[in-house]
Amino acid sequence: MVPGDRPVVCLFDGPIGDLSRVLVRANRRRYEPFGVAIDKRYAYTSGARPVIYMSLGEAQELLDAEELWRVMGIDLTRTPPVDWTFEREWRLPGDLPLEASSTVALVESWQDVAEVYDRFDNAPPCAGVIPLENLFGSRAA
Repeated sequence: MVPGDRPVVCLFDGPIGDLSRVLVRANRRRYEPFGVAIDKRYAYTSGARPVIYMSLGEAQELLDAEELWRVMGIDLTRTPPVDWTFEREWRLPGDLPLEASSTVALVESWQDVAEVYDRFDNAPPCAGVIPLENLFGSRAA
């Protein structure tokens, strides 16, 4: 869904509380209840920027071809509308190195937390591991 051939890292800029509405069974093919949380300031200083929501045609008229990686298509005239603005997506061209001290692993359950710690001999390569079921008060769907 990224125009052009430039590889990018896609980030979801949603408050933790909003994840409970996104991580539902109906969205399971698109969103799994596992992820990595990083500081937005770190992403920004690494080159990540909010996507620009506009039609690809508009984008091709207004932007240089090498900047099309920043565009996410939107078309509210279609039925159903194409509207991903709820994701508050950010993108970064290339790779985003993750710094252990400022990265948190998001997992589905306490069982997953235990598995991560077991796999890494009680020293996972991140600042912490958070079970989403704990944040939402019940299991992520």
